[in-house]
Amino acid sequence: MSEKEAYWQSEAPKYNWAHARLRLIAHEIRRDRSARSVLDVGAGAGTLAYLLGPDYTYLGLDITGRKETDERWPSIRFCDLDRPETLTLLIQHPYDAVVLSGVLEYVQDWRALLRKTIESALRPGGLLLVSAISDMFYRTLPRRPHPAWRQRFELPVVRAALEHHDVSIERLYPLWTGGHPWTMLLSRLFARRSATLSDWFAWLGVNQFLFVGRGGKR
Repeated sequence: MSEKEAYWQSEAPKYNWAHARLRLIAHEIRRDRSARSVLDVGAGAGTLAYLLGPDYTYLGLDITGRKETDERWPSIRFCDLDRPETLTLLIQHPYDAVVLSGVLEYVQDWRALLRKTIESALRPGGLLLVSAISDMFYRTLPRRPHPAWRQRFELPVVRAALEHHDVSIERLYPLWTGGHPWTMLLSRLFARRSATLSDWFAWLGVNQFLFVGRGGKR
């Protein structure tokens, strides 16, 4: 086991709970009646699969995943997301919904991971859900970032990257620090299409955002 794998085997369990971001993602997938298959990139232990239930075809990819195929549910396969070219070896078909949740900030080349995921996994017209850590929050408030973060994001930059891959933004959710489930109500109240939100959001504790988009025809 590599040093990076060992680090995430010990670190990942901190995030394997049904926090607000995952609950919002599950809500968006359930409300799309055409979404029956889900690819979860950066899946951890597959908490999203438990929120959705076994009626969905689910594949999770994570550095803490299983290196050999087996029959356990949910299916979580090993994938080093710093090597996005390996995605194509694990993805056998396009998915109705593709999730990149809590992952882009940890990879060296987030644009390459986003591009490879969309090209390899998202069906035409499929649902794409992408979260991004807000640089504005961490520049504004003296909060300690995660030591493994390699990126923080300006929202227009993420939006431009999604639109570059023919993804149309349907909703943008602000997400409150702490991830408490009750903050879903705030996220849904302040959801909008715009990728430019005023600086006062940082002072209210919004530390990341969830983009909900729709893939174009390819």
